[in-house]
Formats: sequence, C-alpha cells, structure tokens
Amino acid sequence: MNQKQLLRNQLRNNRKSVDDKQRVVAEALICSYLKRFIRRDMKIAVYRAIGSEVRLNNFIRMALRRGAKIFEPVIDVNSRRLWFVAWGSTLYGHHTIKQRIENMDIVVLPLLGVDESGMRLGQGGGYYDTSLSFCKKRKPLRIGVGFACQMVEFLPSDAHDERLNAFVCEMGVKFFK
Repeated sequence: MNQKQLLRNQLRNNRKSVDDKQRVVAEALICSYLKRFIRRDMKIAVYRAIGSEVRLNNFIRMALRRGAKIFEPVIDVNSRRLWFVAWGSTLYGHHTIKQRIENMDIVVLPLLGVDESGMRLGQGGGYYDTSLSFCKKRKPLRIGVGFACQMVEFLPSDAHDERLNAFVCEMGVKFFK
C-alpha cells in the first residue's frame, strides 16, 4: 500500500470518528461559514455527500434562496472529466444542460484530507483534478470542506494535483495563497 493510500485510510477513519452529535453541530457551522461565498446568479458546484462526507443540505438551501445556481457533478464515462448539471436533476434522470467545471464560479469539493498549503487528498479517482486541468482562461474558486480532524501539516502531491483556495471546517475558513 502506497503512502497516499495509507493516508486515505487514516483520514477516512478520522472523518468517520466524528460522532453524530459533533457531526450535526460541525455541519451546521460549516454551512454557516460557506454563506459568505454566496452571490445571486453565481454558479456553485457542490457534491452529493456519500458515507461520512460533510452534508451540505443547509448551504444548498441557503444558496438557492439567495438566487445562486447550484450544480452537482456527473462523471463523463468516456473520460476522467466531470460534467455539472442542475442540482437535483440527477435524481430524476433528465438533465438538459450540462456544463464543464470552467463555467462554475465556485466548486465546493469533498476531501479526505487537506494540508497547510492547500493540497487536497481526495478519494483517488482524479476527477476534480483532471477537470480543473482543462481550465485555461480562469479557474473557479476551489473550496474544500471537511472536519478539522482532516487537516494535516503535509500531504504528498503530484504535479497534476490542484491546490484549494480555501478550506472550511467547523473551526472556520482557512485561505491559501
């Protein structure tokens, strides 16, 4: 098992160790801290939480009320790139408008870990990094969300790994240069 996989296992266990009471409070705080990024008509890509990932339901409701457009990722089976479709359209199987990541203003990314320099460790599929590598003119603001126990001093990275602009956890917002 390589170093990244060992770290993934350790950080996944850290995330799973957040008990239900702590999780409810932490997720409410995280969604509250994310509020500052919402603007009317802004295109915001979010993920649909799986397993022990941070649930963004409160943030999504708030952003929609404030007039933001919320999108979720769909994997392009022919490549490692993501398409983004209107929030909820995947549940009904009829998404009409598919957009690429470069059309988003903000991308809220799930993670297993983040380090002090803003390097993110994801599940290992490379979908977000690959998609972001196609942004030539401008990249969306990249915000990782997780629990404080997922922040580490250093993560190994590869040349293709994309750095975050910010990390939001229950302790607040940390911006990276």
